[in-house]
Amino acid sequence: MCENCKTPQLNMTRRNTLATLGAGLLGPFLASALPRPAAAEEVKSAGQSPREILIRGGYVMPVDPTMKDLVKGDVHIKDGQIVAVAERIEASGADVIDASEMIVLPGFVDTHWHMWDGLWRGLVNDATDYFNRHDLLPYYSVEDHHTAVQYAALEAINAGFTTCHNWAHGLRNYDDMEAELSALQEAGIRAKLSYNGVIQNVPTPAADFQRALEWIAAHGKGRLGLGMTLDNAGEYFKPQVELARKLKLRPITDHGGFMAYPDVIGPEFIFTHGAGIAPEAVALIAGKKLGVALCPSTDPMIGAGLPPVYALIKGGVPLDNISMSIDVTCQSPADPFAGMRTLVNSSRIQQVEANKLTGDLLGIAHKGLKWAFSYRDAIRVGTLSGAHVLGLADQIGSLTPGKRADVILVRTDQPNMLPAANTNPAFQLVQHAAPTDVDTVIIDGIIRKRQGKLIGVDVHAVVEKAARAQESIRKRANMPVLNTTL
Repeated sequence: MCENCKTPQLNMTRRNTLATLGAGLLGPFLASALPRPAAAEEVKSAGQSPREILIRGGYVMPVDPTMKDLVKGDVHIKDGQIVAVAERIEASGADVIDASEMIVLPGFVDTHWHMWDGLWRGLVNDATDYFNRHDLLPYYSVEDHHTAVQYAALEAINAGFTTCHNWAHGLRNYDDMEAELSALQEAGIRAKLSYNGVIQNVPTPAADFQRALEWIAAHGKGRLGLGMTLDNAGEYFKPQVELARKLKLRPITDHGGFMAYPDVIGPEFIFTHGAGIAPEAVALIAGKKLGVALCPSTDPMIGAGLPPVYALIKGGVPLDNISMSIDVTCQSPADPFAGMRTLVNSSRIQQVEANKLTGDLLGIAHKGLKWAFSYRDAIRVGTLSGAHVLGLADQIGSLTPGKRADVILVRTDQPNMLPAANTNPAFQLVQHAAPTDVDTVIIDGIIRKRQGKLIGVDVHAVVEKAARAQESIRKRANMPVLNTTL
């Protein structure tokens, strides 16, 4: 959602709602899980991360259609790359991480997140509040952009996201953009940043995009990429798409307006939100092979509707093109497990409705529906499909040997989980898991979270800096005292 897109260019839903805009939110706490003693020696900083790691004895879920799960297996990482996945691997020079009673899987991939407005936590009730709060943007300093994105990125890593798409619609100029890129690079997350193609009705010049690409080449360490947003681009839409393609930017996106240009759009475009989507829009998405970034936390919260999982699947949109996004973190947390739960639940509600069984508990039970969207599908949407939508599936999204080592370990020994033999790990991850169960996060072979704690960063200092930034922005904006009785 953004200030520039308060009015959609084209309503692709049956109802004139905010669905095509994407009203978003997400992201609460950078809380750490309890430490787990049964592990390798704790890594004190990301800079000390070993160049060779052996993840030993976990339940390995590769999320690669050509690979099988291993009930007890190892993952070997060397120089930032997954080099082997097998039941037993010997690597004498590797640092060993004991993954017993843990599920080992690829890190989660977010495909649409307005990271700059996570500073509004505690200030935003609903969609109306969200859009009204955009009046704070002129009062952001360049440093506030850095602070907001650093805060968001650390929450993402803590929750198990190893890749995000910073839909940076709050950028006012190149300096803001570089500040946000710097925050992503310093946090160590893999990311795409989509830079505004048009700012206040003025097209962003090619030189700014080229400068950003040069910054990424010099400082991104292979983890950063550049895209373009085009909300309310108007007459500049086609020329800026041409520029994006010339510079090989991906993704290209806006909040639904590009659907009015069917002859221009293609697979590098991402369609967001979609609650209440019309069949014609689904057909266009399928036909043009567009990526979709669903918003399972934000759309239901503002009342826009449920993510249209069932409609997309029945309409011929392949699973590879359906992804999960955080959207915004000023109204709900960056929680991939809650997001996947909502996707499964939404699809089931929609499928039951299509079978005219809504509210008929016994009828649903006796019907024995074969669900169109499974828990495994949800995990794929949150990992490999997200990578595909961002154009990164050749690098990340599964535990395929040769890909970059973006890996997470999720504990099953907490009260909300159960480390019992012969239970379904997909059920446990989607039905029960929470960010506090994420024990270890590895991005590009670098350990960023271990034993339930973010490493190499002063979490308290980052959170305090974000709080002070909100206070300073509100003061500069002369924002009245908030009514906290609601």
